[in-house]
Amino acid sequence: MPDAGALFDRPLLSIGRGWAVYVGPVLPGRPHRHQAAQLAWCPTGTVKLEGAWGTLDAPGHVLPAGVPHRILAAQPVRMLFVDTNLLTGDASLCSKPHVRALTATQATALEGELMDWLEKPPSGAPDERPLPMESGRWPAVLEWLEQALEAPVRVEDAAAAAGLSRSHFMHWFREASGLSFRAFVRWLRLQRAVRTLATGATLTEAAHLAGFADSAHLSRTFVATFGVPPAPLRSAHIVCTDTVRPPISYWPGALDVKDRSQQGDAVG
Repeated sequence: MPDAGALFDRPLLSIGRGWAVYVGPVLPGRPHRHQAAQLAWCPTGTVKLEGAWGTLDAPGHVLPAGVPHRILAAQPVRMLFVDTNLLTGDASLCSKPHVRALTATQATALEGELMDWLEKPPSGAPDERPLPMESGRWPAVLEWLEQALEAPVRVEDAAAAAGLSRSHFMHWFREASGLSFRAFVRWLRLQRAVRTLATGATLTEAAHLAGFADSAHLSRTFVATFGVPPAPLRSAHIVCTDTVRPPISYWPGALDVKDRSQQGDAVG
């Protein structure tokens, strides 16, 4: 992990299994929507979020997945993206297209968590998510996925490698990883692609090694997940991790715990 002092050197992108943290500038672009829910804030100043509701100008916001928007900020923004598979306990963000503003107190608390995470040395500790009784099967399945990633990955093949029926495998995999099989493979591909880009590879090379059909397919998937293309991230600090637990508190804690006295307003 880059230290906090080097944070503003160049953009930071950290990708886990089902989540990502980005710290850096946001270039004005066209309205877009993406598959991950989004938490964004600035430590000072505000972030402007444009959409069907007009313009939300606040220290930060919570944005459900699939909501068309455009984000504008004059300074580097901090963003947490979370796959909707990890938000099944928060129906309000899985089903209602509401945008919610964060208060300055909430943004400050999130900034403190971000800095604590950046200054914490990598522990190498395993993820805290409990695995099913067959947890010994997980390393073998993960190794199989890593080796199979350059080609199309079929759930039937993964189930056979695990020695399970397709239906049993799908249930077991969701319990073990917290993600659907399809979503987990997508995040694995994105991780490999950004790792490859960070070595100086071309988009075409990164797409091939990560199992995308071509560079256009990689770019479409990246934009669909994060709302930005992958090419500008070649110069970023890239950190990949196998955890499915985001390093920053998120829903519902981002709203209900950070600032009970000043709840953000919902719009939309």
